[in-house]
Amino acid sequence: MARRHAVAATLLAAAILAGVGVGAYWWRQDAADRGQGGTPSRRRASPLVNLTLTPDTRLVERTRYPACGEAVLETERPPTPVETGWRLSDLLRSRDTWRLAQATPDRIVLERQRPGPCPPAAWLRYRTVRLHQGHVAVFYGRPGRQGRDLGPLRLLTDLPAERLLPGDRRRLEQGLVVEGDGEAWHVLESLTP
Repeated sequence: MARRHAVAATLLAAAILAGVGVGAYWWRQDAADRGQGGTPSRRRASPLVNLTLTPDTRLVERTRYPACGEAVLETERPPTPVETGWRLSDLLRSRDTWRLAQATPDRIVLERQRPGPCPPAAWLRYRTVRLHQGHVAVFYGRPGRQGRDLGPLRLLTDLPAERLLPGDRRRLEQGLVVEGDGEAWHVLESLTP
């Protein structure tokens, strides 16, 4: 009889421990689902992670310089031939210092912060509209001596050079320097055939 009570007590203790273990497991899963810590649950990946970059996708890369006030350099372009066909998850894996700020099927915005030196004042003030890779493009800054010292790419449009009027094409081969994005967009609008 004592042996039966011992076995029953052992079974009851095992059942209680199993119940506590299962309860703790489900509590942790629920806490993770609500974002309150615990072990993260397995969730389905966002459908945006499987988003595929096409030639029509606009890729925006935004670099913020917190030590420089509100200084931001932003590049907007289509994916390179290598990036075309990548999924968004592939793009993010290739950019370990960047974070995803926004994603839609036709526009992906990546951001990063640079603690380093501020960009040159000329990059923040001037834009140069010129031809680049057979298309109209906008660059930060203005060319220095002999057309060099131009800042990074600001925007690569889908307007090919062959669709420009001959006079516009000649001006953009040299590069047209304007102040700020607003004037650069005005120049781009005036080029639209």
